[in-house]
Amino acid sequence: MNGTTGGNYTFLGREFLTWLWHKSEERNGVVNLPGQGDIGVIFLRRIVFESGEGEFAETVSCQGFRTDLKEGKAALRQGKKIREARLRLSIGTADWEFTFNADNFRFQSLSLPAGPEEKDDSESREARLLDRIGMTEEAVATMEKLFAYFLEKRLSGQWQTEEIPRFDKWLRN
Repeated sequence: MNGTTGGNYTFLGREFLTWLWHKSEERNGVVNLPGQGDIGVIFLRRIVFESGEGEFAETVSCQGFRTDLKEGKAALRQGKKIREARLRLSIGTADWEFTFNADNFRFQSLSLPAGPEEKDDSESREARLLDRIGMTEEAVATMEKLFAYFLEKRLSGQWQTEEIPRFDKWLRN
């Protein structure tokens, strides 16, 4: 995470996911989202780090039940940023799991919270579908709020004075 920018905007999505991993680790999987309070953000099983583009891209993938922080932090120290990660987002008692692609701000393989079991008639199917749409929208809206929070920090004077020093300290541990 530095103050430089590239010619395109993929760096911003990658910086966002890298910052989000740091924020998540700072409070053991909890991020305080202004206006919403504490939400769970856990990086699971797979994180893909990358630096460079095209034929010059270098990629490191950390996989496993508990992603190896040492490998990931080593990739960050080499200048790589998170391109893609498997996340668990928790709000209240609801949990979503998904792979998030930072370059395109795209959700892949989104698992929704379990809903109540209902009869299998057309009215119940329609209600379940609407409920699933609402749950999907909630996950997307929460990631958008997290991104807006990141941008607020990124564009403020706090980025250099508070965020970068905390990130650097976390990276060294």
